[in-house]
Amino acid sequence: MTTFTTILAAELARSLERLDPDLRFADALGAPGLHVKGIDALARAVLQSAGADVSEAVAAVLGVGRTDIGGRTDTDAAWRQAVLRAGEDLDQKLRKPAFLAAEYEMVILPHRITQLADYLKVARPGRGVRLSRAGRKAVWAVVEAYRGAAREAGTLDFAEAASIAAAHLEATGERPARHVLVDEGQDFKPCHWQLVRALAAEAPNDIFIAEDAHQRIYGQKLILSAYGIRTQGRSRGLKLNYRTTAQNLAWAVGVLTGQEVVDSDGEAETMAGYLSARTGPKPEVRSFPTLTAELDFAADLVGSWVGSGDIASETVAVLVRDRVTRDRVVAGLGERGVEVRALEAGTVKPGYPVALTMHRAKGTEFARVLLFGLSKDSMPMGLKAYDYDDEELSEAQLRERSLLYVAASRARDELVVTYSGSPSGLLPSVTGDDDGEPQGSV
Repeated sequence: MTTFTTILAAELARSLERLDPDLRFADALGAPGLHVKGIDALARAVLQSAGADVSEAVAAVLGVGRTDIGGRTDTDAAWRQAVLRAGEDLDQKLRKPAFLAAEYEMVILPHRITQLADYLKVARPGRGVRLSRAGRKAVWAVVEAYRGAAREAGTLDFAEAASIAAAHLEATGERPARHVLVDEGQDFKPCHWQLVRALAAEAPNDIFIAEDAHQRIYGQKLILSAYGIRTQGRSRGLKLNYRTTAQNLAWAVGVLTGQEVVDSDGEAETMAGYLSARTGPKPEVRSFPTLTAELDFAADLVGSWVGSGDIASETVAVLVRDRVTRDRVVAGLGERGVEVRALEAGTVKPGYPVALTMHRAKGTEFARVLLFGLSKDSMPMGLKAYDYDDEELSEAQLRERSLLYVAASRARDELVVTYSGSPSGLLPSVTGDDDGEPQGSV
């Protein structure tokens, strides 16, 4: 069983153990039992098992064989350096790590392109930016610089590692798994899917995938059949939500209203017909003139939730967009006499409410949730810094909406949203359900 991150994999393993204490877990890939790891950890395990034999797979993917692949490339910095070294002919708007990394992960690595001639011919569906022949040559020069620097440093990036692991399994015929279960499949990248396909031989029930395209906060749109995984006619949607109330679900769904979301079959995915088995209070949206006033309210709210005695303290959470805001909230609430623990990795410890980023909240749930700091300056985040083209910008904005949807849907019973100054443009003004409409501000 695999998923996108190590933290989510650990959560899955704990949930499975609670469901079936007698379930047999495997400590290593290929051992008898159920092995639960993040997809990048599985790639690393395959590469470590391959030993010196990995050189052929490295050559197949990167063009030059080597075995010194233990280090991890700092991708953002490495692409910037590659542009400085070899990007003089590259259009200014393409000199962005975000564009180059996406081109590498979505086009070059999945096709295992190792020379310019092949890159000049390959199709680039869904990439948004059209590249002339000269443009492709300029991109390829930067790719060669990126690969050359990594070769000198003895490093791989995560996508390269997954691609090489898949190539090794394909070449050797090794299939360390009989069945592969994928959770949070919407965030997998092409090389991840190639690895999933290579882990198990094609057979009935070889691969099972759970995904929610509305929660795509890391990955990009793709079609599974391009990577040897055929699900057409064998997919079905789940419409009944057992976690959150109808009111909270309506508010979360409102974040994505009007957005085009596509699943891994390339089909439009709709939230029409989504239902909740539970009801509860309406979500509240509160505005404040200053951050100080917002923190005052947050301290009173979290303190009242914890002090009510109705729920365990650790089932109260404050969710924020980034680590800086998280640490500010922890400090600010502490100054006001409310102790909140920052959650980075590991599990939620009993006895205290937690503060965590929206990304870290993926795969969790809490009885009562405060979404803090949802001003226009905090969310969407980072879009101007990356200088996206129109299509990339649209996808980045949708990822931010999906992130807010994920955060809002972590609340089982009660959801409160706060901001100071002007509100984020992602906040829904109308939910489409009278019982789920956000309330006014103070």
